[in-house]
Amino acid sequence: MLIVRPSGRAKDDVETCRRAGWQAEVLSPIEIETDKASLKRLPEMYARADAVFWVSPTAVETAVPYLNLSDGIKMHIAVGQGSRRALERCLGRTVIAPDDGNDSEAVLRLPVWDSLPEGARVLFVRGHGGRDFLMGRLREKGLQTELAEVYFRRHKPLNFQNFQTENIAAAYITSAELARSLFAQVPPQFSRFFKSLLYFTHHPRIAEALKREGVCSVETVPTLEAALSHSSISVSDGMVFPGTSN
Repeated sequence: MLIVRPSGRAKDDVETCRRAGWQAEVLSPIEIETDKASLKRLPEMYARADAVFWVSPTAVETAVPYLNLSDGIKMHIAVGQGSRRALERCLGRTVIAPDDGNDSEAVLRLPVWDSLPEGARVLFVRGHGGRDFLMGRLREKGLQTELAEVYFRRHKPLNFQNFQTENIAAAYITSAELARSLFAQVPPQFSRFFKSLLYFTHHPRIAEALKREGVCSVETVPTLEAALSHSSISVSDGMVFPGTSN
């Protein structure tokens, strides 16, 4: 399984593949760089927030070491189940997250926003860029929003010199930006391979971004675990994969 995501976020995916009997290869066309100036301001912003919205596991892992989460008062909301699990490991209590999606639209449907008093301050913890739709809709509800952009996404040149396509059955990719950055760098000799590869992702918008890059086969799945057990990658080109037989 080819894992396309920042190297700092790929460790758990590699372990998930290993436990399932798969070998993972990581491609990182984007890397994460912390915004040190923003992280210095973060504790003050956190202190005046009534609720905190976490946009990704990366936001959690980047910001939590700079915060004291022991007050037990603030409401914590996560964009999806991956962010929820990452935060609950740090927080030691339940985090609110949608069960029916992992995007701004699903978060907006949560009843928690109507339980906050008018004028309550919601701190968004994220990287630079994104989730402006949700911020605007919350302001329409009478809530105040504040933004802590705690990391940058840096495009990273990929080295395809020793890249081997053999035995790569599929790819798992976690953002539209990663899709665009990957295909912007694919050399001509690998163009057909990457466009014909089966891709798994967790959101329809990422699937659409892949299709715009010329990808033929995309499946939307809730988790990497679901991708690894998907029937479409049971057998490919005569290769036998975990859980299958000839």
